[in-house]
Amino acid sequence: MSTPDTTYDLMKDQEFKNLMRQANDCLECGKCSGGCPMMDLFPEYFNPHHVLEKLTLQPAEVLSAPDIWFCASCYRCNKQCPQGIELPEMFVKLRRMVMVENGLDPLTRAMEVIRERIPFYASFFRVCYHPERIPLDEKIVKKLISTKGIPIDRKPLLDTGKHIAIVGSGPAGLYAAYLLRMKGVMVTIFESKDKAGGMLRRCIPEFRLPSSDMDEDIKRMKEMGIEIKTRTSIGKRTNIRNLKIKFDAVFLATGAHHILRLKVPGEDLPGVYGSLDFLEQLKKGKVCQGCIERAVVIGGGNTAMDVASTIKQMGAEHVMLLYRRTMREMPADINEIAEAEKEGVEIHELVAPVAFVGNDFLESIECQKMELGPADFSGRRRPLPVKDSNFTIETDLVVNAIGEKPTVDYLPDLIEINRDGSIATNPITMETSMEGVFAGGDVVMGSSTVSEAITSAIRAVNGIEKYLQK
Repeated sequence: MSTPDTTYDLMKDQEFKNLMRQANDCLECGKCSGGCPMMDLFPEYFNPHHVLEKLTLQPAEVLSAPDIWFCASCYRCNKQCPQGIELPEMFVKLRRMVMVENGLDPLTRAMEVIRERIPFYASFFRVCYHPERIPLDEKIVKKLISTKGIPIDRKPLLDTGKHIAIVGSGPAGLYAAYLLRMKGVMVTIFESKDKAGGMLRRCIPEFRLPSSDMDEDIKRMKEMGIEIKTRTSIGKRTNIRNLKIKFDAVFLATGAHHILRLKVPGEDLPGVYGSLDFLEQLKKGKVCQGCIERAVVIGGGNTAMDVASTIKQMGAEHVMLLYRRTMREMPADINEIAEAEKEGVEIHELVAPVAFVGNDFLESIECQKMELGPADFSGRRRPLPVKDSNFTIETDLVVNAIGEKPTVDYLPDLIEINRDGSIATNPITMETSMEGVFAGGDVVMGSSTVSEAITSAIRAVNGIEKYLQK
């Protein structure tokens, strides 16, 4: 089928007309491109502002090109857009249309580029591109991430004699290791868990990211000469000062693994989990998937939606998500909310827990209704309790998913910490207040996407490279 005929047919489609209407609302301010992490990774292939502009002028070219496949749905463009255009949602819908009309060719071309730029491309593709949203058959996904018969040149440059220590093996740590190794720098990664991968390994459900794919990604990185020391906690056998003496520079990529507490009675009852602990236990097979009938998830972000959807897929009959503000204030992406509702998750707004009730195990939650008052420091209206509105919800399981913050108690006093608990860095070089020690990923930005973690690693590696030249 030729491209002109495809475009003519699509022009008759109501959903495509709606997408074109949104594209025409663009003010051409370019703010969507300003903070796009995928532009940093693929600058010659992807610019959301240009794609949107081209969609209004040359839709046939957009539908036949790989450009729309580079968006990783971080939603930074949407948050910066004065018109509130849902670019990631538009790209998802366009991908579905492309799959019907133009097949796999545009995606295949995009994957060729991704495989060249991202060493852990299988995990990157599964987590960032949500193939289930298109949807892509698992056989197609495996074919796309396979490199059988595809030569990929990842031979490191000559050894520069420099050696860098990286603490943490999540996306930021892994990508920094890859870039440094390609520049001829020797790298040793220190990981406290028994396997590398950070949050990708620990918390992404098996059905979204098979452990075998993660294993292959890590294997490829080791084959490049990157040393990974697992079960090694910094602050116990060794510390940052010792690393700084032994290595030429240090990069901290320890993530944000400390769950924010609800600070209500009964929070430590068996049956009450933090989001990351729950996902980790689930991935290890330590959660009885057929034993949960009723579950409650507390929070309104992407993690809360992901947890609620996962519990529903485990076979729980009733899954409720409690959020203390309204859905309008929810920080979760529109796609994540829509998927949770599609799975059958019941979203209850303006509700907050006040106590977890039970003897030896969780039995119920005491909640109260909320109402919105004046705006707080975040710019959102503050939730206030409604008097005499308490009620009880019986449940087998509660997962607290209100947020995470970095764990920084292992750091020396020389490293400055922000008020929110993140590491303070120079935003250009990512160097901390301790000379020769750099940081990136969630430990600096708080909970972020894989693509955002990677772009912070790029900045850090540029800063490390300049530091090594002193």
